[in-house]
Amino acid sequence: MNLTIRLKRALMLTAVSAIAMASYAQSTVKGTVKDANGEPIVGVSVIVKGTGTGVITDIDGNYSIPNVKQGQSLTFSSIGFASQEIKIGGG
Repeated sequence: MNLTIRLKRALMLTAVSAIAMASYAQSTVKGTVKDANGEPIVGVSVIVKGTGTGVITDIDGNYSIPNVKQGQSLTFSSIGFASQEIKIGGG
């Protein structure tokens, strides 16, 4: 086989592999939960929908969840507040 053709095939395979890996990429999702007045809410349950993965917000309303895939949803719930679901990458 011609060296140029082999190089092109290798580059194409690398590009396809990189795209496939990127689609399965996971990242850490971080945020702060605040009330309508902008005050942080302590003890909010933040769960990755359909999984057993979740955390509780800290004293400053902050949370961090590792290994969350693009397109998954987070469900936020706390006593006295309406639950809310937010899709990752949806704003």
